Amino acid sequence: MSSPVVATAAMNLHLRSGKTPLHILKDIEFSIAPGEVVAVVGPSGSGKTSLLMVLGGLEQATNGHVSVAGTSITGLDEDQLAIFRRQHLGILFQNFHLIPSMTALENVALSLEIGETGQSYAEIMSAAKAALVAVGLGDRLDHRPSALSGGEQQRVGLARAIVNKPKLLLADEPTGNLDQDTGARVIDMMFALARDNGTAVFLITHDPALARRADRVLSMNHGRLTPLTEDVTA
Repeated sequence: MSSPVVATAAMNLHLRSGKTPLHILKDIEFSIAPGEVVAVVGPSGSGKTSLLMVLGGLEQATNGHVSVAGTSITGLDEDQLAIFRRQHLGILFQNFHLIPSMTALENVALSLEIGETGQSYAEIMSAAKAALVAVGLGDRLDHRPSALSGGEQQRVGLARAIVNKPKLLLADEPTGNLDQDTGARVIDMMFALARDNGTAVFLITHDPALARRADRVLSMNHGRLTPLTEDVTA
């Protein structure tokens, strides 16, 4: 049996707002297997994005254990976390976060360049092109973001997130700025590419239809993560 890509145990996150301590995440314990898609639902402010940030090494857990891609990330310093993210993670944002002055091909290639993969320039560009072809943008390689639709920009973001075949893909409301049909197409591609590569997916969504398509749905409420017990079709 494969080892989990994500495993947490008794993980808590405390932050401070002014002089007031806030207990953001409370005794989080869960895991994600290779190729598994886990959707997390819950009200705004419940802690979903904070959990994503901890898994991505963008926020340090206060205590407990967090393992991602076989690496205990608890206690790693900022430089170590940056290297870890480049080597093991893909992140898909709601707001695309493409570099406006770069073409689609250059935006995707940049992910490999900063990842210090050891690939030659030709290899990087070939891999970036293949990723864009995989998301149906083989005819948009030289287009800058301003010349792309919202759905096309999100597919560039998806190509960028999966080009290095990450162990874990973090997606924060990836269809939030897309219409329903376009969002469904992006999700189809994301799930297919992730499963083809054995990539685990941690997906935050408010969309019940999207949550239903995940392998497992968890609910975040007041900082606690539990299996969803209510019908997400409602």
